[in-house]
Parts: sequence; structure tokens; C-alpha cells
Amino acid sequence: MQLKDKKGKNNPLFGKIKSSSTLAKMTKIVYVYNHSDMSLIGEYSTVNCSREFKMGNSTLNKYIKSGWPYKGKIFSRKKNLI
Repeated sequence: MQLKDKKGKNNPLFGKIKSSSTLAKMTKIVYVYNHSDMSLIGEYSTVNCSREFKMGNSTLNKYIKSGWPYKGKIFSRKKNLI
């Protein structure tokens, strides 16, 4: 019952707009590298990365944690792998 009480407009944070600094703290960046020459392809948020490379969030997290290549790309939370 308590969970239902906090949904929608009963939630104290409902309708409040998050500042850009708050969003920057919450966003996790994924760095994408080419597997063959380890060149940086780009940096994406987790949501944009899974959309851009057409993969699910659980698949993205699996390849970030393992460090294995996925379709010729390596996904990492660290900027410089070399």
C-alpha cells in the first residue's frame, strides 16, 4: 500500500525538473572502441549507447563488465584502455 501512495502526483518529486548538474551526476558514460585498432568511436550515455548499437541494456552491461568485443566493438567505462 505504501508503494501505491508514492506513485504519480503523490510522489514528492513528481513534476520537478532536474537540473543539468543533477542529470550529469546520474548519467553514466560508456566509451566505445573499435576492436581491431582500439580507436575511440565515441562516448555515449548508457541509454543512447544501447539504442545506437541496437542492443539491450543487460547485454550492454554484460560486455562492459567482461571487456569482450561485441560485433567488433569494445564497450568500457574507462576513457583510455591502452
